[in-house]
Order: sequence, then C-alpha cells, then structure tokens
Amino acid sequence: MDAVEAVEGAVARVEQAINDKWSSATMIGWMFLVAIFWDVPGNMWHSKWRYGLSNGISSDNVVVEKHPHDCAFLAAPLGEKYCHYDREVSTLRRGTSTTGNRLVSYDEGKTWSVVESDPTVSNWPQYNTVVVVYINWKKVEE
Repeated sequence: MDAVEAVEGAVARVEQAINDKWSSATMIGWMFLVAIFWDVPGNMWHSKWRYGLSNGISSDNVVVEKHPHDCAFLAAPLGEKYCHYDREVSTLRRGTSTTGNRLVSYDEGKTWSVVESDPTVSNWPQYNTVVVVYINWKKVEE
C-alpha cells in the first residue's frame, strides 16, 4: 500500500506543478507589458502637456520633432548601430528691456536680441516669458 500512496503523491505533485506553471501566453503577455512600460515613463515625463504646464504655455506651443529610428536595433540592417538619440529641449523667450525695447532669446535667455517690430504678436510680455518649447533629437555615436 505504501508504494501506491507514494506513486499517487508523486503524481499529485507533478499535476500541481503543471497547473501552477505559467503558460506561454502568460509569459509573452508579461514580456510585452514590461517592454511597453519600460519606455512609457520617460515619454510621459517629456510630454507636451508637462512642458506646457511647467512653462505656463499651451501644449500647442510645444513643438516635438519626430524621433528618428535609424539607431534602433530592429531597423535595417538588423543589429547594433552603436548610436542613440538624446532629447534636446530649447525655448523661445520674449521680454521687454528696462528701456522698453522688445527682446527675444533663442538660447534659454543667455543672450537677447532687440526686435524692431513683430505684427504677429499683439501683447509683448514685460518679463522673461517662455513662448514656445522645442524638443529636438541629437544623434550620439557610441
């Protein structure tokens, strides 16, 4: 009787192990979710909405250049390309000098240029104000 019980116990353990094992579909599903959520947080942080909110402008005034894919592993020819793209964020700023001149800066407010006249802008800001945010991509060779 002991041998029969031992075999039944072994069969029950094998059956339990098979039932507890993850299916291939479950494993592929988890790998898919990990792959998606690996990249999502970074893209959410650099969203048009966040740049608009942090600079006090409409998200329509955030210009995002399309991300190039020529460094991607799966881009033809397949394999490592030894490069990647870094995100570069720059702004267009406007302001008014203490003498009343209209000023514009294209380099984060480091240097300013006097603007004689711009008929497209009805109300020029008095203080250093971000007007447009540009998000571009810079290729980095590894």
